[in-house]
Amino acid sequence: MIHVFPTSRAIRSFYDTFVETNTLLPKAISIAEFEQKALLIPHRSLVDEDMRVLLMQEASRFTRFELLHIDRDFFTFLKNSSYLFRFFEELAHEKVSMDALVIADTYAHYAEHLDVLQTLLKHYKALLNQQALYDRITLLELYTINEAYVRSLGAVCIHLEGFLSHFEWELLEKIAAIIPLHVKVCLNAYNQKIKAHLQTRGIVTQENHTYEIDFSRKEILHVRVNEPLSLGGSCYGFRSRISQVAYVYSTIAQFVEEGIAPHEIVIVLPDEGFAQHLSCFDRWNNLNFAMGISVKQSAFFQTLSALEKAMRQGEIEDTLRVKRLKIDEEKLVTCKTVWHQKLAPQSAMDFIRSLLSEKEAQKGVFKEALFAFEHFLNHAPSLRFEQVIKLLLNRLSVLSEDDVRGGKITVMGVLETRGVAYKGVIVVDFNDEFVPKRSSKDLFLSSDVRAHAGLPTKRDRENLQRYFYHQLFSRATKVAIAYVKNETAMPSRFLDEMGFDTQRMADEGNFAPLLWKINAPRTLYTQAFIDAPYDLKAAPLSATKLKTLLSCQRQFYFRYIAKFKEAKMPSNTIDEQSLGIVLHKVLEEAILTQNLLEEKHLFAKIEELLKKESHNDVWGYFADVWLEKLRPFICNEVKRFEDGFLVYKKEFSHSVLYQGFVLEGQIDRIDRKEDRLYVIDYKSGKVPTTTEKNLENTVDFQLLFYSLIAGALGEVHGAYYYDLKEGVLIEEPFLEEKKVLLEEKLRLFAKPMNGYALCDDIKHCRICPYVMLCGREESL
Repeated sequence: MIHVFPTSRAIRSFYDTFVETNTLLPKAISIAEFEQKALLIPHRSLVDEDMRVLLMQEASRFTRFELLHIDRDFFTFLKNSSYLFRFFEELAHEKVSMDALVIADTYAHYAEHLDVLQTLLKHYKALLNQQALYDRITLLELYTINEAYVRSLGAVCIHLEGFLSHFEWELLEKIAAIIPLHVKVCLNAYNQKIKAHLQTRGIVTQENHTYEIDFSRKEILHVRVNEPLSLGGSCYGFRSRISQVAYVYSTIAQFVEEGIAPHEIVIVLPDEGFAQHLSCFDRWNNLNFAMGISVKQSAFFQTLSALEKAMRQGEIEDTLRVKRLKIDEEKLVTCKTVWHQKLAPQSAMDFIRSLLSEKEAQKGVFKEALFAFEHFLNHAPSLRFEQVIKLLLNRLSVLSEDDVRGGKITVMGVLETRGVAYKGVIVVDFNDEFVPKRSSKDLFLSSDVRAHAGLPTKRDRENLQRYFYHQLFSRATKVAIAYVKNETAMPSRFLDEMGFDTQRMADEGNFAPLLWKINAPRTLYTQAFIDAPYDLKAAPLSATKLKTLLSCQRQFYFRYIAKFKEAKMPSNTIDEQSLGIVLHKVLEEAILTQNLLEEKHLFAKIEELLKKESHNDVWGYFADVWLEKLRPFICNEVKRFEDGFLVYKKEFSHSVLYQGFVLEGQIDRIDRKEDRLYVIDYKSGKVPTTTEKNLENTVDFQLLFYSLIAGALGEVHGAYYYDLKEGVLIEEPFLEEKKVLLEEKLRLFAKPMNGYALCDDIKHCRICPYVMLCGREESL
């Protein structure tokens, strides 16, 4: 009798039970291999994964497809096509027709969408037929049983974990009619659908029992009662996701001390992306990753991905990434030249292979992937080079290399745990975000329609995942669970259902030394007094510089004396500051006498200059938004011109001597009417306001500085903030009062200063780039 298991790891676990036995080993294969050999599809070839996407896109070339709200653009369709394939595959394997869905949709909520999907499926199948291809959607219409292979097995025992589709039940029935077929299954509260399927075939079973069933004769051969699930494990919450890594290593040490051998310990990842975090801290290679090492981590993939992002996005970080990876400039130039062109498959593959290092070129994973991809290109419609690269990246992103480092502790996803027993089980990321795992198959239908049509519902899928975790925990002697609990993450409801305490939070400080070298507390800049004399009169004084000094002397020291630069990540992102800079530049060029004669002339000039500032793809949106916002401003500018105001100076930089200090500044604009001057400062964001109540504590002297500087040109009759969003001028009402205050402040700094105390009001620290130097980041 040949034994069929859900995974290859379950096969290895099965053979481990014979280590102490002196006997011939029974043969065992995986369910995937069994199905592949037991089915024949005459005169058809299995379609390439990328080819089926192109065929599905071709099948969507009909007008009503737009009702699905799936963009047919190549890159968008490539991303979203998986929803279509999974939906159609599920219908096929559950043997549910589109007509059955229409009947199940009692209130015709989905009638229009189902009609479109039916047309799409019809077109797709026709394209497959034209090229003598098949996939998992059409497999069921084309297959025959490979009777010669099935009879050669003699007898089969299926070790069933999880659910079976209607097609798989049908397949078992057909094989059971040819040879003896046994099924071993463990029933509990979470896989009642299997119990129902068995009952329809005359096999009556009970919950919480394990059975061996002769499926050919519909008889129960063996039965035993399941042991109740014991929940003696630990369960802790963490504020930081990375802290779970330390918990994993701490728990491994604990399990080993309690007598569990390393090879009997498993780390289960609901999100397999967490493997990268574990790998980073696996300094002694104790772990082996069942999912392998992702090809994404290879130099070849990163180079290819960096080129694709640089060509498609062109952000500052993309350019820096290309430099960091030391990608040859010649390859970058070649890429730019052919990016939007259609290349011959050989030319495209020659460029792609040139990115491989000598070591990577010898690896089987790349040899096989590129061989298959070249075969696909030779039979695919002509593609642009950008499309070729995107398809290749998609293909490579799901590949992995075997982990050959030899660690004894296994790391795997929950699906890989099927049919395997471990004494020590550690699960991380047991969060609502990952458990239960969401399915994209429910995109087109509600749970009610799915239930009426006989399709698996959201509840069914969640029960399947409950079953996997229940089996995993019931076979273990020790269980440890970690989850993240903070403002954005919460533990999975499965934990409460299984009786775990989700209120205990770990002391992450105790775990930190397992991950990081704990440095001594910072002493730099925490002292109350910094010995660095500074004479404020020795250099020009701007309003911003004075504001910093009055707000926080320590920040003043860091910025103007120590000259520490702010740590900023280069980015093309449009923020308020960059918007303000552009608007200032545009208004400087646009505000000319000839443009002030009529509103439409000024609007046209501002529009022209704004649209010319093409920072990135979304700049057009910001330009249109600001053009609408500036309409009141434009109207007011024309009116002021008609009232006799003229633009006298723009971006006027100057300095004046005042009370022994050199005051400097750059004034956005100075207007003149008759012999009077008016200082104007543009504000695209929040306009500063001063009231009698807060006048004594003000640190904003910007308009006063500008008034004193403009005074070198003539009599200043007023100073204004220009609110660009509202198109109104807001006058500074306390110029004379602020002048008195400024003189008081300057007298305080007449002598060289020293010390640089921390500010009293911690609100300044929230936006301070130097907050960590003062040790105040944890107080915010």
